[in-house]
Amino acid sequence: MKRLIGAVTMLVAAGPVFAADVATCTLSADKKTVTVTATNPYSKVMACEVNCDMAIPNGIGTVVCVKPVPVGAKDFVMCTETAAEGHSYTRVKGASLNCPDPSAPPPGSKADTDSKDEDDDDAKADEMMQKMLKQGQEFLQKQKQK
Repeated sequence: MKRLIGAVTMLVAAGPVFAADVATCTLSADKKTVTVTATNPYSKVMACEVNCDMAIPNGIGTVVCVKPVPVGAKDFVMCTETAAEGHSYTRVKGASLNCPDPSAPPPGSKADTDSKDEDDDDAKADEMMQKMLKQGQEFLQKQKQK
């Protein structure tokens, strides 16, 4: 029973680690260079955007990398950013990743929406616009009569 609980615990713990390790922001030992690396577990090229929030003296700096990651790549260097002369980073504060599965349909794609609803929305918007124009013209006519 203890083995089963241990195995389940390892699987649960490994799941989030894999997802977080798709891309990583690493600060060099001299604290002057940020390297962004990515791993592509998919069978297609993965478009990846990584924003590394870096602590700097008196604030936060962001290193942004947007690059396709080749199929099967492991620790692929997406970019390397060096701090301006005389400046340095103090630590990696956080990171936001947008590296979606290239096989998944894009969010909000036509498959997710009903085109009839879109046409109805357009008709309602046109009707409202005509009503507003008519009200505006009536208002202008009343102002001219005064």
